[in-house]
Amino acid sequence: MTSPNETQPHNLDPLDAAQRTSTITAQLLGFSGLLPVAAIFLGALVWPQYLTKLSLLANLYAGTIFSFLGGIQWGLSISPQAQVRISKRLLVSIAPSLWTVLALQLPAAQGSWFIVAGLNALLFFELNDLEKSQRPPWYIPLRINLTVCLSLGLLAISALNFTAV
Repeated sequence: MTSPNETQPHNLDPLDAAQRTSTITAQLLGFSGLLPVAAIFLGALVWPQYLTKLSLLANLYAGTIFSFLGGIQWGLSISPQAQVRISKRLLVSIAPSLWTVLALQLPAAQGSWFIVAGLNALLFFELNDLEKSQRPPWYIPLRINLTVCLSLGLLAISALNFTAV
């Protein structure tokens, strides 16, 4: 037991510090991942003659993010703590890559809508997932924010395609 004159360290739990660090790192990386979409949108405003190529670039980038989110599902499915039927989560994990391939076959503006639909469908799956305990507490709030921002960015670029006609 320590005497009242001795100071005790407050909140020096290394697990708490590591969790805060991982939360901040995930937020910084996640939101910085939106910068390319913002740059593509600004590029399309400045150079409208490249709108078609820039729209395709936005779809490729968003499709890469979407595929990465599928990879998270794959990782969760092979986790020793996984309880959802493995085949269901594995199926969900490969859907983003296949969905992106289909989206890239469409005209760029429509492909953007297709990817946005997929991003939000996967988010819906995650929100209704019974195994929320497998993910860190910051994951769903960050996922919602990033999905909304990425969706709005893609839809804004898509809208430029319709105003350019």
